[in-house]
Amino acid sequence: MSRLTTSCLLVAAVAAAAACAPIQTTVATNRAKDNMYKAGLADADDLKPGEKYITPAQYEYQLAYLYLEKSKELQGFSKFDAATFYASRAATLSAKAREHKGDEERRKIRRQQIRSGQIIPKDMGREQP
Repeated sequence: MSRLTTSCLLVAAVAAAAACAPIQTTVATNRAKDNMYKAGLADADDLKPGEKYITPAQYEYQLAYLYLEKSKELQGFSKFDAATFYASRAATLSAKAREHKGDEERRKIRRQQIRSGQIIPKDMGREQP
């Protein structure tokens, strides 16, 4: 076999492997697991007993966890397209949970500053028309 033929076969094999549904599902699942881990490091998964409400970050983290579990289940039944969908949805939601956790921390600090009198809210300094 010539070098050109070998190169063409190698390129075709790599292209076929990249389009393979089990590989796509595995990549999406790994991305979701990575984002879940990062969201966990940001304490987006922190559910406190006795809390009346859950925050958007907690909701999105829990939903991402359920989507990831559903993805694994579907992957076990060789339903790779659906598993890829759920895994990519889990990755997106866990990334949003991490973002919202940062927003919650900023809001918490701002509320504390307002309560202590360090900051006057914008709408309190104006007269109502």
